[in-house]
Amino acid sequence: MNRRRLIAWIATAVTSMMLVIGSQFINLSPASSTTTLNVYAAVSLTNALNAIKTQYQNANPTVNVVYTFGASGTLLSQIQAGAPADIFISAATDQIDVLQNASPSKLVAGSRKNVVRNRLVLIAPTTPPVSAGSAALTSFNGLTNANITGIAIGDYTGTPPLVPAGNYTKQVLTSRGIFTTLSPKLYLASNVRNVLTAVENKTLLVGGVNKTIDAGAVYKTDAAISNKVRVVQTALTTESDPIVYPLGILTRTTVLTTAQSFSNYLTGTTAQNIFKNNYGFLAP
Repeated sequence: MNRRRLIAWIATAVTSMMLVIGSQFINLSPASSTTTLNVYAAVSLTNALNAIKTQYQNANPTVNVVYTFGASGTLLSQIQAGAPADIFISAATDQIDVLQNASPSKLVAGSRKNVVRNRLVLIAPTTPPVSAGSAALTSFNGLTNANITGIAIGDYTGTPPLVPAGNYTKQVLTSRGIFTTLSPKLYLASNVRNVLTAVENKTLLVGGVNKTIDAGAVYKTDAAISNKVRVVQTALTTESDPIVYPLGILTRTTVLTTAQSFSNYLTGTTAQNIFKNNYGFLAP
């Protein structure tokens, strides 16, 4: 009888212990769950946003920020087609306007704000061999010289434009009265980072044919990350629309609180210092 009681007691003790251990795992599950935040952002923000992601996730370990980078116009088309974006950061106002002005609006009311600003620069390659035209180039107006045969810019076509940097470039060239003259020399790239690569490599594949590239137009922050190009000239702010990066939270989001948290972080001191001090962006 005593033996039976002992066995019953042991069985009860083991069952109780398993229940306690099990309840601890159950209680821990919610705290260890991860929230995924999908951010669609202009490709020129790649380096800065990746650095900011590290800092944000260190401070918010239950959030996993997932980026999709590309030309702002391309990202807009993806979002309109149903891409799972929670936040969209464009390199121009036009793309955000489309979402905000949709009926009903695709942006959460009051969520739109400018995150940073930028400048447009003309760049030329520095790694040998450098063409005589590239070596002698000193300004946007110098692009009209006959020894400049190929100029890479972002694809400015579409409504809104596919690549904002290309549209800003078109505006600068138009304001100087040289866009029509230069049109035969302009080769369009699918995003601003591809323009940078084209100038670095002095070539761009267009319609299956490699075109020689003597110069190109990118953002100042893009030029700053390359040791293979030089800044020839910085465009005046009056020569194009203001180069701003507006952010909007999509109404389709299911993680609104997290999206608002990240949005606020981007305009906070830590992120703004990374944007400005590490990558050369300007305050909004």
